[in-house]
Amino acid sequence: MRKYLRKEIKELKAYELVEREYRLKLDANEGIDWINGLNRYPLDRSDKVRERLGEKLLVNSNKILVGNGSSELIELMMKAYLEAGQVVASISPTFSMYKIFTIIHKGNYLAYPLDNMESLNVDGFIEFIREKKAKLVILSNPNNPTGTIIKRQDIFKIIKSVDAMVVLDQAYIEFADEQISEEEMIDFDNLVVLRTFSKAIGLAGIRLGYMLANKETIDCINLVRSPYNVNTLSQEMALKALSNDKLIRENVMIIKKERERMREYLEKNGIRPLPSSANFLFFKAPKYLYEGLLEKGILIRDFGPGLDGYYRLTLGSKSENDLVIEAIEEVKNASS
Repeated sequence: MRKYLRKEIKELKAYELVEREYRLKLDANEGIDWINGLNRYPLDRSDKVRERLGEKLLVNSNKILVGNGSSELIELMMKAYLEAGQVVASISPTFSMYKIFTIIHKGNYLAYPLDNMESLNVDGFIEFIREKKAKLVILSNPNNPTGTIIKRQDIFKIIKSVDAMVVLDQAYIEFADEQISEEEMIDFDNLVVLRTFSKAIGLAGIRLGYMLANKETIDCINLVRSPYNVNTLSQEMALKALSNDKLIRENVMIIKKERERMREYLEKNGIRPLPSSANFLFFKAPKYLYEGLLEKGILIRDFGPGLDGYYRLTLGSKSENDLVIEAIEEVKNASS
């Protein structure tokens, strides 16, 4: 949304690259081809990926922007909208990179605590945003690291109630039961939705994410996006992934089933994970459990100061989760 752009960005002209058919391409100072056309720069705006995403999501491709994971897209929002000293508001606990990116871009990061790390006082959060005069609001939904979700009507209420750009980071949305349609989301002038190929699609190695927003907002973000920001190999892998909808759906169903199985197992052993709409479980547990798993070569996330004693377990395949259960049993027996 142009209204919230930094003053100097409003006057910036985007670095335009026009894709044309050619007989000889001698306009970009590229090297001589020696490996399958990789001497050429990639499509600047990932046109084929955007078109395929548009077909899949029933959204016009001019309302999609592709980047190097959600991380680049979060930073692009800050480059476009955040003046030094302005407030970025979020919740706590949440994805730590929101705060880090805010500091890097000279903003003031303020977090509103979740009730019992589980639910959001929506009216209180809206008042917090207004009181602090936040320029950007970032919500991880489902939230990382808790796995909890803010209901769609509450998301809409926040977007409609604040004078700020709202970034809805949906990295884990495929694992949630309640979802908002893409058509509903891009109707809001002050909303940007972020998604990733790293989680449900299982391609963290290609570092690819995408943004959904109205065309005006996408045009604004393109003002600060680097030319050729997504490499050719990542674009090609994204196209392959987008042709495998059935496999992705099956993998999501496996994770949901395993999430419930692992939740039940942990609860039977006195560990209560928070309700999760993501591909992980967040829980409090004795330190010896984490240390025992570490000794057995099984890594779970330890959050340390601020969340001391809390851990996040990513759900893998059934066989991987079986190994986790086996290791937990061994750690329990050794400590008893």
